[in-house]
Amino acid sequence: MNVSLEYLLSVLNSTVRYMTPILLVTLCAGICSKVNVFNIALEGTLLAAAFFGFLAQYYFRNIFLSVLIAMLVGMLITLLMAFFVVKLKGHPMIVGMAINTIATGLTTLLLSVIFHTKGLISEPGMEGLTKVVLPGVQNSPVLESIFSSLTVVDYLAFLMAFAVFVFLYKTKTGFRLRAIGINEEAAGSLGIHVQKYQIIACTISGSMIGLAGCLLSLGSVTLFVQKISAARGYIALAADSLCMSHPLGAIASSALFGFTTALSYVLQKTPVRQQLLNCIPWIATIVAVAVYNVDALRKKNKPKKKTPKK
Repeated sequence: MNVSLEYLLSVLNSTVRYMTPILLVTLCAGICSKVNVFNIALEGTLLAAAFFGFLAQYYFRNIFLSVLIAMLVGMLITLLMAFFVVKLKGHPMIVGMAINTIATGLTTLLLSVIFHTKGLISEPGMEGLTKVVLPGVQNSPVLESIFSSLTVVDYLAFLMAFAVFVFLYKTKTGFRLRAIGINEEAAGSLGIHVQKYQIIACTISGSMIGLAGCLLSLGSVTLFVQKISAARGYIALAADSLCMSHPLGAIASSALFGFTTALSYVLQKTPVRQQLLNCIPWIATIVAVAVYNVDALRKKNKPKKKTPKK
């Protein structure tokens, strides 16, 4: 396999396109973590948002309405998750896996009932998300290759990462949310309505999963494939752990998984078996989480320096 500049630029372009859905879901997971809510329903929420965003565009042919419906679906499902976990004190793992299972079954059923097909529905003539060309990019062949075929939501994902950072670390409401994540009882003693903040924060963050769903079904191509989320929700949980729920760190961690996913696709022309290529993102996830946990344990067990007595 000849590695040329054009080949490397295509890898970078694929990395950006594959990382942005993970970045948006990772931001949602980070906000949920900041308010001490473990959200494992990311996978099912992403799948449902992708399906209903595609369904809305199929019937209404209005991309803005389709994106809005996908965002509302993401917010509704995240609201249900938060209500069961925060208000009814359900176990986050059980609630999340139940939502993931229901979303998988429901989208498969609706795909069969509405479109009379199994596995895939494609609509090539249907309008997808608007492709955006940044000013000045066309003057540079390198930048044009890296940023080609990116939609407005791809760029919005990076802007949202900075916006979430400013909100969490530079505003009064953001300080309250982080206080809840550090110590719920202490935050409540200061007059903060803990459950209210938790449910509202989780619900609003679900809109970002809706945007990620639109990228999957209305981004580069307009189609919906059964289980189109392809475990990105679980990968986002790993990315959130690596960046310790920091919005700017989410860019780096999602870029790692976006790169490994892109690598698994661009290496398809090589003699490497397809089954092994499909394992690359998962191997990267396992290795990254293992390295992170080992480093965390090493820091935890590191003996503290004793201060010399005067």
